Amino acid sequence: MITIDIQLPQLEPKTRRIAEQLAREALVSAQVLSDELQQYVEELDAHSTSDEFFDRDVAKRIAALCWKLLDALPAEADERQHQLTQLAINYFVLAEDAQDDNHSLAGFRR
Repeated sequence: MITIDIQLPQLEPKTRRIAEQLAREALVSAQVLSDELQQYVEELDAHSTSDEFFDRDVAKRIAALCWKLLDALPAEADERQHQLTQLAINYFVLAEDAQDDNHSLAGFRR
């Protein structure tokens, strides 16, 4: 198993704890990751219509980066690449991570 300490030493303690928990999750298929990402993007779109302070552009840019990571994941990706891609996507779709995406200035608030 790849440890988060080797991969992402610059994380803040709370973020590191969440990332370590996510890194321990079993690997899922790229299709499952795609479905989770699509569902979260749809939730963000719905939220953005009811919250004038929600920064949809920032959320969309991060989502686009997640889609690029997923698109770059080869069918026969090694465990490390798959785990890091999954970790990035799962952290993004986790609405209440180290900073609440919908209610924190460090999330998608402007």
